[in-house]
Amino acid sequence: MKKLILMGGDLASGKSTYSNIIGNKYNILVINKDNLKEILGDNILVNNREENKKLSVISFDLICYLIKKNMGTIIVESNFKPYEMDVLKSIVEEYDYDVLSLVFKGDNEILHKRFLNRLNENRHYVHKSQDFTNINDFINTLEELRNVKYIGKIINVNSSTFEYQNDNELMIEIEKFINN
Repeated sequence: MKKLILMGGDLASGKSTYSNIIGNKYNILVINKDNLKEILGDNILVNNREENKKLSVISFDLICYLIKKNMGTIIVESNFKPYEMDVLKSIVEEYDYDVLSLVFKGDNEILHKRFLNRLNENRHYVHKSQDFTNINDFINTLEELRNVKYIGKIINVNSSTFEYQNDNELMIEIEKFINN
């Protein structure tokens, strides 16, 4: 049976890092929406927030295409929007996927500090189009992300710290899903 592991949730929660940990451990393809946006951004100059949003839509369309073509297990990591989850739900039903959703949520202030620290790193320009220096703007975006209705078996992950990356019980749950 085809399997889909969705990793979504809060900004700056460690989703990309953890998706790569799982992908490497189990030799599973990882599709990271931000990586797709970076590739597109390297080839299509993005000048403003509206153009950046278009890159997000195109990246999600590519994700959907790859899910439809997949024949095994795949990990998809993104800050999913409600409409995206609706689209994924229909694809999962049509293409007969078993789904595990890991939903990352953490403390607002901790995540905001992490997000601001990432801005000081050598981040790709496509990730700098939205200004979240104001914590209220950041929290409003988190609230939108937290309203997504995930599909399949759902595991909530506390991402206030990165302890989940060494959580054996979580790893056992993921491994059960992959191997069953």
